[in-house]
Amino acid sequence: MAQRLNVTLLLIVLLTAFSTAYAQTGTITGKIVDAKTDEPLIGASVLVEGTTHGAAADLDGNFVIQNVPTGNHTLIASYVAYLTETLAGIEVGNNNETRVEIALLSDDISLEEVEVIARANRESENILLMDQRQALVATQAVGARELSRKGIGDARAAVAQVSGISRQEGVKNVFVRGLGDRYNATLLNGFPIPSEDPEYKNIALEFFGTDIIRNIDVSKVFSGKNSGDAGGAIINIKSKELVGDHAFSAEVSGGINSEAVGADFLRADGANLLGFARTAHPATGTFNFTNSLDPSQVSLPLNHGLAFSGGKQFRLGENGNPLTFFAVASHSSDYSFTEETVRSITTGDEAPYQDQVGNKYSRKNSQLALANLNYDINKAHRVAYNFMMLHATNEYTGEYNGRDAEKNQDDPFGVFFRRQQINDNLLLTHQLLSNWTLSNNLSLEAGVSYNHIKGREPDRRENYLYLTPDGSYALMGSNRQKRFFSELKENDFNAKATISYALNDRFNSENSAITVGYDGRFVNDAFESIEYNYDPYNPSPFHLDALRLDEVYNPSTYDDGLFGMKPGEPNTYDVKKQIHSGYAEGSYQLARNLTGNAGFRVDHVDMTVDYVVDHASPGSESLDKKLYYLPSVNLKYDLDDKHSLRFGASKTYTLPQSKEISPYRYVNIGFASQGNADLKPSDNYNVDLKWDYYLSPSELVSVTGFYKRVLNPIARVEAGNSAGVLKYDNISDFANVAGIELEVRKNLFNRFN
Repeated sequence: MAQRLNVTLLLIVLLTAFSTAYAQTGTITGKIVDAKTDEPLIGASVLVEGTTHGAAADLDGNFVIQNVPTGNHTLIASYVAYLTETLAGIEVGNNNETRVEIALLSDDISLEEVEVIARANRESENILLMDQRQALVATQAVGARELSRKGIGDARAAVAQVSGISRQEGVKNVFVRGLGDRYNATLLNGFPIPSEDPEYKNIALEFFGTDIIRNIDVSKVFSGKNSGDAGGAIINIKSKELVGDHAFSAEVSGGINSEAVGADFLRADGANLLGFARTAHPATGTFNFTNSLDPSQVSLPLNHGLAFSGGKQFRLGENGNPLTFFAVASHSSDYSFTEETVRSITTGDEAPYQDQVGNKYSRKNSQLALANLNYDINKAHRVAYNFMMLHATNEYTGEYNGRDAEKNQDDPFGVFFRRQQINDNLLLTHQLLSNWTLSNNLSLEAGVSYNHIKGREPDRRENYLYLTPDGSYALMGSNRQKRFFSELKENDFNAKATISYALNDRFNSENSAITVGYDGRFVNDAFESIEYNYDPYNPSPFHLDALRLDEVYNPSTYDDGLFGMKPGEPNTYDVKKQIHSGYAEGSYQLARNLTGNAGFRVDHVDMTVDYVVDHASPGSESLDKKLYYLPSVNLKYDLDDKHSLRFGASKTYTLPQSKEISPYRYVNIGFASQGNADLKPSDNYNVDLKWDYYLSPSELVSVTGFYKRVLNPIARVEAGNSAGVLKYDNISDFANVAGIELEVRKNLFNRFN
C-alpha cells in the first residue's frame, strides 16, 4: 500500500510539473510614467487582476510580468500619491510579449510632508544592469547575487566573467584586453589599494571572497574622474554592507588535494600553523639562525577554512538616524604539489645554464578581517569608515635535479638544488568617506585613506650539491650555500574631493552635471635585503636520502671552523612617489536620445628612487617631473528604449613600479630580474565603440570594438648577458592592441522559473 501511495504521489508531482512547464503563457512589459511630466515612476506596482502575477517598475519605470496565462486580462497600476489606473482588454498570446504604456495622474490630496527613503541593493544583478544601462560612460559590474548563483568564490573569478577579461593558471591576476598587471588598477570603495606582494602592482583578487563583496565595477573606458595610471581596466571592489537590521553567518570548509596527499609533502621551517613567519636574522659574526635547513614532512596536508560575518543596525538620536556595523573575518590554508621544469640559457655558452626538473611543495595561508561603519547624520549627510587587514603567507620547498653551469653540464642529474622560501605579507587599510547633499543641485564627496604594507621574505635558503664519481653528492662552494632576508615597507596615503552641480537641460533629465575634483596619492617605499653566503671546508659527501644539512651548518661546527660564513652588504632602495591630480568633466543631454561627456584631467607625477645595491654604484634616479594632460570624450546615443550606442576616447599613462626603476637584482629560480633606472612611463591612447541591446531588465547582448596605441610599452625581457638576468625595458616605440568583445546575458529557462 505504501509503495502504491508513493507512486501515486510521484505521478501527481510529475504531471503537475509537466502541465506547469507547458502551460500556455505570455509576457506583459511596459513603462509607468507621470501623466504630466513623463517622468518614470520608480517602484510603481502593476497587478494582473484576479491573479498573483505582478511586478514593480524599475529605475526607468519599466516593468516585466512573466508567465501570464494566455487570454484577455485587466491590469491595475498604482503608486503612492497617484490615482489608481485600470486597463482592461489586455490580450496575452502564447509565447508572445504584450507591451503596455501606463500614465498615472497625480492624486490632488494635501500632505504636510511625504518622505520616501530607500537605498537600492547593489548586490542585485538587475539593479547593476540598470545602472549600466543608464550610465553615460560604458561600464560593467558583477554583483554578490550573481556570484552566489554561479558558485563563484572570489573576485578574481568574478571579474573573469566580464567580457575582455581572462585569467591564466599560475598567473596571479587577470589580463584585460591582453594587458597584464601593470596596465590595470585596483580600487577598494573608490580608493587605490596597493598589492600585498611587492612583486606586483595590484592586490591579489583571490583574497576577496564573495562573503565580503557587494559588487565589482569594471571600467575599461575612461573619463576625467578616473585614475590616469591605467591602460587596461580600473577594477573597483565595493565591500559588503549590512542589508536589514542584523545578520550573522559562519562557514567551515575542508578538503584534500590528491596530488599533495600522494606525495611525501615537505614543509619549510619558519612559519607557524597560521602562516606567521619568524623574521629575525642573526647578528653580524654569529651563526644563530632560528630556522632549520632541513624541511619537515607532513603526513596529511589538509586544506581548511573558517569564515564569520555579521552586523547590526542601531538607531541614534531623536530622529532615529541609522548606524550600521558589518564585519567579516576569515582564515584559509591550502596545500599544493607540482612537478616543475626549470631552464635558462645565457649568451655565454650554447649549453644550458640551467636545465633541471623537480618537485615543488607549496602551502598558502591567509587571514582577512574587514569591517565597515556607516552613519547617516541626517538625510543629507552620510559618513562611512572602512577597515581591512590582509595577511598572506606563501611558503614552498623545491627540490630539483639536473644540469648547472658550474658543474656537470653533460650529466642530466649532475646537480641537486633545494630552495626553501617564505613570503609573509601584511596589508592594513583605513578609509574614511563622507557625502553631503548641499542643495538640490549641489553635492560634495570627500575622503582619505591610508594603506600600510609590510612584505617580508625571511630566511630564504638555497643549497646546491653536485654529483661525485662514486654516486654521492657533495656541497658546492662559490656562494652556492645561501640564506637571504628582505623587507619592504610601504606607506600609501590618498585624499580626494569631488563637487558636482546638477544642470537643468531642456529635457529635464538627470544626466546633465558639472563635476570638479582633486585626487592626491603619496607613496613611500623602503626596501632592505641582506644575503649570507657560507662555504664548507672539506665536507663529507651525502646520499640524498640521508641529507641532513643541519648537521653540517650549526653554531657548533661554525665555532669549530668547519665552514666559513660571509654576510653581504645590505641592499637598499627608497622610492617616493607623489601624484597630484585635478580634473573637471561635464555631462549634458544634447538631444532627447544623445548625451555627451567631456573631461580633462591633469596629473603631476614626481617619482624618485635612492639606492645602494651590489650591481651598481650608489645613486639616485628620478622620473622627470611630468605633467600629464589627459582629455576624454564619451557619447551615448539611445537608438530606442532597448538599443544604445556608446563611444569613448581617452588618454592615460602607465608608470613603472618601484622595483622596476631600481637597479636592485632579485634572484628567482631559473632567472634573476633587475630594475632599470632609465625606464620611461607608457602613454596610452584608447578608443571604444559599444552597442548594447537590452532584451529585458535582466538580459543583454553587447558588442564592443576597441583600439589602443601604447607608446613606450614596458616589459621584462632578456638582457642579453652571460648571467641570464632579465631586465625591465621599454621594448619598442609603440604597440597596438585591438579586438572585439561579445557579451550575452540570456535567461534560457524563464518558462520554468
